[in-house]
Amino acid sequence: MFELDRTSPTPLYQQLRDQIRRRILSGSLPPGTKLPPERTLANTLGINRTTVVNAYRELAAEGLVEGRVGHGTVVLEPPAPPPRGQVRPMHWATLNEGDDPVVADINAIARRAGAISFAYGEMSPELYPNEALGELFARALAEKRPPLGYGPAAGYLPLREALAARIGVPTGEILVVSGSQLALYLISRVLLQPGDTVVVEVPSYINTLDLFTAAGVRVVPAPVDQDGIQVDGLGDVFLRYRPKLLFILPNFQNPLGVTLSLERRRQILELAARHQVGIVEDDPYEDLRFEGEPLPSLKSMDPGGYVIHISSFSKTVSPALRLAWLAAPPAVVERIAAARGMLDFRAALLNQWVMNAFLREGMLDAHLAWLLPILRHRRDTMINALAHHMPADVSWHVPEGGYHLWCTLPRPLRARRLLTEAARDGVAFIPGDYYGPGDEARRGLRLNFTYSAERETVEGVKRLAAALRRLRKEEVPSDEYRPELSGPVV
Repeated sequence: MFELDRTSPTPLYQQLRDQIRRRILSGSLPPGTKLPPERTLANTLGINRTTVVNAYRELAAEGLVEGRVGHGTVVLEPPAPPPRGQVRPMHWATLNEGDDPVVADINAIARRAGAISFAYGEMSPELYPNEALGELFARALAEKRPPLGYGPAAGYLPLREALAARIGVPTGEILVVSGSQLALYLISRVLLQPGDTVVVEVPSYINTLDLFTAAGVRVVPAPVDQDGIQVDGLGDVFLRYRPKLLFILPNFQNPLGVTLSLERRRQILELAARHQVGIVEDDPYEDLRFEGEPLPSLKSMDPGGYVIHISSFSKTVSPALRLAWLAAPPAVVERIAAARGMLDFRAALLNQWVMNAFLREGMLDAHLAWLLPILRHRRDTMINALAHHMPADVSWHVPEGGYHLWCTLPRPLRARRLLTEAARDGVAFIPGDYYGPGDEARRGLRLNFTYSAERETVEGVKRLAAALRRLRKEEVPSDEYRPELSGPVV
């Protein structure tokens, strides 16, 4: 086994990398040898898994090892040194390679012929209003003065007016941006400083967690159940950590698919006012309710100006338009509009012109009236397939809208192990621990029910169930299960 010197100035990942490299080059780790899984080696050495990941990545960049779906990290034949006088070419593709291993695995599975992926974050392309958008773009370009220049920093005024009328706020509270992720980035940089604290649902959208931590902001997790973020104890969290912001996805939360109840919405607004905590309400799925009664947004219930509401056209119309908006007090809109110039300057005027026409001419409402029954049918198809093919002790939450269904495996099973097993059958999904820590997350699967048609969904669930049955034969008995401790995401 490898020996690491914690007193050495050489970083631990470099020590590990160098020891593995020496063994590969000496032949003691011959080609085809499977290296220990990252988590296993980390536990054996008493180090963080990231240390092992970094060591393996550097070895892969040197061409000494390769990560293979279903097989882990495997030793390769060492590359021959370049002939004397020649320089080895620069490998830009491996420079600062930041993909999470699970993302690489999912992408590798999805690229296979005949693969079925439930991991997408978008709808199937045929569900977007392609024909209507094509006609509007043609009309825009046929204008006497086509919208091909720069637009206003806060967004195309007619579109801002249409959005303000749709959600019931003054036009001065609307800012159009190039995607909701940019809106969150701007909020994290304009309203927060390194060392500040935000409270975030866990599990939650992974890119949001990464965005806050990249800004040097401390993230404190708040648990979520069938009715959304748990309010009991939230006041104590506010008192203890003094957060600047609370970040929530109130409708069809990604990844769980749950909706924040009306009573909890009221309670959260009361807590925010009592503790002076701002609320960021990220609501990209707000128009995708196909069952149950719609609930008022936190923004519409907020008399004190605590809520910043973010939404997007990416989930309903097209992600390629890169159009989102935020509704916030005018002072917030002004600060964010001033700061965005360092990033994208302004959202594309042509796309804004098209979306303004799409809204004002009733095309969005007509599109939703056509789309929502299809999404409901696709959700029901997945639910029926799960009920028919999955073992009885597998459970799932039935969302009333959105894109995703959360499925929970029984103990002691782990979703990442199932992903490896399902790769053999060409099925991909996103394992729950990608979205946060904890036993519930480790046993969870996020399944997109909007991308695949009926026959493909049924076949994918059948393959997933078969992989699960194979996996169960390999798992330790439940009485040997030892839950891992989980802490806050920081």
